[in-house]
This record gives sequence, structure tokens and C-alpha cells, in this order.
Amino acid sequence: MGWVAIGLTIVFIGWILYRLFIKKDLSKNLNNLYFGLFFVAIWVSYYFFIVTFF
Repeated sequence: MGWVAIGLTIVFIGWILYRLFIKKDLSKNLNNLYFGLFFVAIWVSYYFFIVTFF
């Protein structure tokens, strides 16, 4: 379970860096960026909830 989250986070960071430095159009993809950050935040909070209470 933890490896999938780490893998998806690495892929998302790679996407951000690709859009920021290679395509230089991250500002046009802010909705995708915010959705991805929201997803990562939910996943991290869920993971810490599981680790803390179980």
C-alpha cells in the first residue's frame, strides 16, 4: 500500500517538473496541479490516520 503512494507521488512530482521546466506551461495546468495536490494531501492524511490508529 505504501509503495503505490510513494510511486504516484514521484510520478506527480515528475509531471510538475516536466511542466515547469520542459513544457513551461504549468500556469496553464493549475487545475490539474491543484487536483493532484489535493489528492496527495488526502492520501497522506489517510495514511497517517491508518498508521496512527491501527
